[in-house]
Amino acid sequence: MTVLVGLTFAAVGCARIIGADWDHYARSAGGGGDGAGTGSMAATGGNAGAAGAQGDGGAGGGASSTAASGGGGEGGCGVCKDGEFCTASEICVRCTDRTSVLSFGRFEEIGVEGTSPAFPRVRAEPDKGDEAGYGAEDVRLVYVASFGSSNDRQIATATGRPWTGGAVIASAIVNTAQMESGPLLLPVDAPSPREMFPPGSLLFDRFLPGPGSPQKLFIADALEATSAVEFETLNRDWGSHSMAVAHAARPYRYWFMNEHQDIKGTTSRLVTTRAHDAAPQELDITLPGDCPAQGDDLAPWVTPDGGVLFFQAPYSPHGDCAKASVLRSFYVKLGPDGLPLNNERARLLLSVVGPNHAVMTPSLSPDECTLYFASDVDGMQRLYSAERR
Repeated sequence: MTVLVGLTFAAVGCARIIGADWDHYARSAGGGGDGAGTGSMAATGGNAGAAGAQGDGGAGGGASSTAASGGGGEGGCGVCKDGEFCTASEICVRCTDRTSVLSFGRFEEIGVEGTSPAFPRVRAEPDKGDEAGYGAEDVRLVYVASFGSSNDRQIATATGRPWTGGAVIASAIVNTAQMESGPLLLPVDAPSPREMFPPGSLLFDRFLPGPGSPQKLFIADALEATSAVEFETLNRDWGSHSMAVAHAARPYRYWFMNEHQDIKGTTSRLVTTRAHDAAPQELDITLPGDCPAQGDDLAPWVTPDGGVLFFQAPYSPHGDCAKASVLRSFYVKLGPDGLPLNNERARLLLSVVGPNHAVMTPSLSPDECTLYFASDVDGMQRLYSAERR
């Protein structure tokens, strides 16, 4: 496992802001927290100008003291419990508390097999307790990467922590000669969208055979699947891909990319629906700098209650929408209808990463304490995690 603690971003004018120097940076460079590009990050064009602006410590984003379980003077961060994060003021706050702007600390590489891994999605596994002995895994990661000389994109899995190296899912039902992507494992106790399938289904998408064929969403009965079917309810228009599920909602609410066809041609759009809804609703999301969130794949992921959407989009820190090309990650709060709450503007994640580096396919751990994502921050696309702070 590699911990990125010494990266230098020349345009910022300061070094080592990831890892060892994060605490000083978060305390001294707070901003308004509105993604406007303030403070010493302004030179990069990066939005949410400082770690403090990203939510937990600086002048702009105080943590919720009402959620504190231990004060800064009585053990500090050492008293934080599982499911809590520690702010720069050494206050323990529940990771599910979203009252402040979301902020994450240093990056840790997740070293897995495959080239250009992406779409990290994690679920909790049953507690093996003493039967498994020391080092028992309690979380499972699914992701997509290229394998073999043909660079075939396939779905793979790893367990942790510490993380195993990862391996392609052996099921020929899941990984075929076509290109698979967008894996999402439902919790082990979450009912499958497909009647007669057991809880904990694997959701994913793939291209159908034949030149110019569309992508379709699929439901598999398990990780090592013996059966998989098209998700017919969501496979609308010219195809759908990259699904997110609010699995704590009843009925489930879904977000996915849809290829919509009309007289003007085919348009990729992010939509939301419940299984019984007559038609999906398109999400109209505004990024920092007033550019719209648009692209072939916004790679959505939502919190279990459907309250916060994480996604990627081409982004220009200078507000040049037409020339936006680098994929960056964002989040936005949602209302009960699955649309941005009060037309709220999305917030940039991990603004400390230089504007020429991608941050892609974000998601959270089941306890919402860890951000998972793909990035080329060190020159090669890899998977990373970052803890809430």
